[in-house]
Amino acid sequence: MTAFAAPDAWDGACTAGNAIPAGQDCGGQPCVQALSIDAPAVAVTGACAPRVDEPPPPARLDPWKTRALACLPGAYTECAGDRSTCMPSPEQPGGAAPGGFLTCVFHEGDVTCEEPYLDRHVFYGGADDTRGCSECACGEPEGASCTIMASVYSDGACADQVGSILVSSMAPFCGVMPPGVALGSKSAEIVAVDPGGCAPSGGEPVGEILPAEPSTFCCQA
Repeated sequence: MTAFAAPDAWDGACTAGNAIPAGQDCGGQPCVQALSIDAPAVAVTGACAPRVDEPPPPARLDPWKTRALACLPGAYTECAGDRSTCMPSPEQPGGAAPGGFLTCVFHEGDVTCEEPYLDRHVFYGGADDTRGCSECACGEPEGASCTIMASVYSDGACADQVGSILVSSMAPFCGVMPPGVALGSKSAEIVAVDPGGCAPSGGEPVGEILPAEPSTFCCQA
């Protein structure tokens, strides 16, 4: 086999490197009888960059659906010394809460209720919404391919063409040539490139919506 290879890092421009003159003898027979061309390689530089389209904010639906109306009676006075509010005892005449209401002790936070206010109700002033999507990413490029038009010439200036052939990166080429023909120069041109693709990952829903700012009402049953 006689080498007619292109130089390293060849860009496809006309080259007369490793030319084979007409009628060159190789062991009693013409050196040139066929031409083989390796499948061109597709150079892949780095992974794909994911395109992230920001979705609209998710609807903040209320999962609790319960409301509380707390009223502080302004007629009651402050207790001496601790700035708490004095409330009438239910045993006292007129001490029961109006219809539809309960007599309660209010606490900030989620706390335990004590006697005699054991009817416990917890309400929330807001929510912590941590919903979102996991980070998007791309795998390594796969399936890239290309096709070139390879041409060979009998002269050293890519003028007298001997033949041209489409060569795909999917398979090498081997074809018969006129015995003893001169291979003086060659050129190559990219005809088509398929960049392939990268497998996407990420984008799965994460996070949740949780109640925040709890308040506890400890009421008399």
